[in-house]
Amino acid sequence: MLLKVILFLVVFYYLWKVLFRLFFPVVAKKVVEKAQQNMEEKMRQAYEGQNGYSDFQEGDVVIQKGAEKKKEGVSDTEGDYVDFEEIKE
Repeated sequence: MLLKVILFLVVFYYLWKVLFRLFFPVVAKKVVEKAQQNMEEKMRQAYEGQNGYSDFQEGDVVIQKGAEKKKEGVSDTEGDYVDFEEIKE
């Protein structure tokens, strides 16, 4: 009886090793692909939410003129303000 249990455990151990080596790479690949898809979707949503360009498809060229000024609250008619101090020699 003890010999049958030991034999069963040994067979089960080697069977587990073989199945793990066969199926683990497939399962790991699927998990990595799913994580990559989720990350790409989150990045796409963040980009569209930040820029508001959901009408454009991937690969389209979008030119933004003066986007930095508008974000800071400076209008297009105003120039850049440079703060300086005059140095007397």
